[in-house]
Amino acid sequence: MALRLIGGSGCGNGPCPAVYETDNGTIVVQGFVVDPERAELVLPPGEGAVEIPRYILERALAAG
Repeated sequence: MALRLIGGSGCGNGPCPAVYETDNGTIVVQGFVVDPERAELVLPPGEGAVEIPRYILERALAAG
């Protein structure tokens, strides 16, 4: 799967939260893993949740 960065923090300290577009028309979000129990989430098998700063998603939406 090829990824194209469409929104990121540009932190310069290695991997940072970011939003990518894939070559098959989906979106990949890189962020901090959310504990489903702390966030009161019910996740089906195979799914996970990540947290990113709001401005990163706003940048990705503006670029899209």
